[in-house]
Amino acid sequence: MLRGGSRLRRHPVALPGPAVRGEFFVRKLPIACNLYYNYTRVKIEQPYVQQGRRIETGVKNLSVSAKAASENWSHWTDVRPMPVSSRIVEQVRAALFRGELNPGDFLGSETDLARKLGVSRVPVRDAFKTLQALGIVEVKMGAKGGARIAPGDPSRFADALAVQFKLVGISIEEMFDAQIATEVMAAELAAQRATAEDLRRLKDIVAELQAMVQKPMTRAVALQFTTVSLQFHEALVEAAHNRALSAQFKALRYVLEPVYAQHTSDAIARRVIASHKAVIDSLASGDSERACSLVRQRLQTIRATKLVDRVKGK
Repeated sequence: MLRGGSRLRRHPVALPGPAVRGEFFVRKLPIACNLYYNYTRVKIEQPYVQQGRRIETGVKNLSVSAKAASENWSHWTDVRPMPVSSRIVEQVRAALFRGELNPGDFLGSETDLARKLGVSRVPVRDAFKTLQALGIVEVKMGAKGGARIAPGDPSRFADALAVQFKLVGISIEEMFDAQIATEVMAAELAAQRATAEDLRRLKDIVAELQAMVQKPMTRAVALQFTTVSLQFHEALVEAAHNRALSAQFKALRYVLEPVYAQHTSDAIARRVIASHKAVIDSLASGDSERACSLVRQRLQTIRATKLVDRVKGK
């Protein structure tokens, strides 16, 4: 109702045409529909009709607070149901991290789990495949087969992590930052934990490197030197006897090797050998502070050199 008790009648509303941009068509719509088109921010002409007279109110472009509130609220959760196979995988993962499942525990066969969960064997089979790909279970086929929680395998994690490093395009800065963090911590621990066997392995690697520098530093020799030198870094980390650090370095090694191999020269090789010997001496004497300092200094020098080379386009 308008002021004075007059009734509102249906009136023409100008709306964008559906066929060609810029065209308009006219529909007979009640006033209430105008609110909908204002809500969607379409400009509408709202001529009110009262007792045969046309009262122009101008063009409206209202903003509805309800719409703004809906746009700003971001706490929605996915309401789509999770597939049965995914729910099985999540249950096994959660139980594993809660300590309810351990390596060697038997989960059951496809038939057993399907009967227990009240589902067909298909989602159970899909769940087993996913869990096997994640390295969580081992699946044995046959009449007495089924899924069993797998033993741990850090190298499997290292391989997967190395692939992800490559896929995300890890930068040189990120690569060396991770190497410095890993090896400096490992050097500190190795000075406390390295065994006679660990030290002997490190010395054997240095001896192999020394034999290489007696040859002309050809491209093939340089590549081999880089490979063996990275074995020293890996042996240093393993001397810390920390499986998490070892797995992380193995993953880094795959992306480090191509960078290290780019500019190995005879002079660089000799400096590397001298640095490796100094690290071995610090480990043998149990000097954690010196071991950390030597490793950090050497890696920061390499990092700075590689970044300068990248800027120069080498």
